Amino acid sequence: MNVLILATSYTFEFTFICMVAASFYFILERYKLSDKYKIISSLAFLTTALAVIEYYKMHSFFSVEALSVKNNRYPTEFRYITWLSATPIMLFIFFVLSGMNKSHKKTVITVLTLNFMMIIFGYFSESSFSRKNLNFDFTILMFACGFLCWLGIVWIYNFYLPKEVKKIKNSKRIYISKCINILNKFVVYGWAIYPIGLLISFYDHSLETMLMRELVYNFGDLFNKIGFSLVCFFCAVKLSKV
Repeated sequence: MNVLILATSYTFEFTFICMVAASFYFILERYKLSDKYKIISSLAFLTTALAVIEYYKMHSFFSVEALSVKNNRYPTEFRYITWLSATPIMLFIFFVLSGMNKSHKKTVITVLTLNFMMIIFGYFSESSFSRKNLNFDFTILMFACGFLCWLGIVWIYNFYLPKEVKKIKNSKRIYISKCINILNKFVVYGWAIYPIGLLISFYDHSLETMLMRELVYNFGDLFNKIGFSLVCFFCAVKLSKV
């Protein structure tokens, strides 16, 4: 049995289970939050719960038997539907947590627009390459456009938002500052996993390459959706005590 097939199948199952567990956690631990921050629990729950729904639909694609088929059709559309629905909510959590959803509405709209464009460009890049219905120049162009959108989000989370957090004039600033300093690392290092996975698929159409891409996506979803949401939730717990 191909070790890469087993690794891809088992990491998918592990990510699926962790998403379910995280969804229950955000609901069961909701009592730790004050009324002001209970919405953080709801948003974190939605982030992982939406992923659970799509992972459930993708389940049949990731059995050991299905992955062993050379011409297996991977659930690219399901992946991108998950990202398109869950990542805006995930990014929005910090703005609600910090109160910037009211004071920085233009920034919120910019971040969500960049995120939407990044995913759409990424989908066209990956699907045009895998289906070979357009030339490779189009694939690279779409990849480059998506990459630039990601860099825009990186700049906002690493430079603009930390500067704005410093303007908060109450005791909550220290917790929000620590939160953004962790989240911006998710946006840089955690999100870099996805373009790497896409670049891997450009290498060739071999079974091993496709499996490696799916393996990368599994780890990306595991660390980013759950990790990002947990950081915001724990920050909300601390803020509820202030």
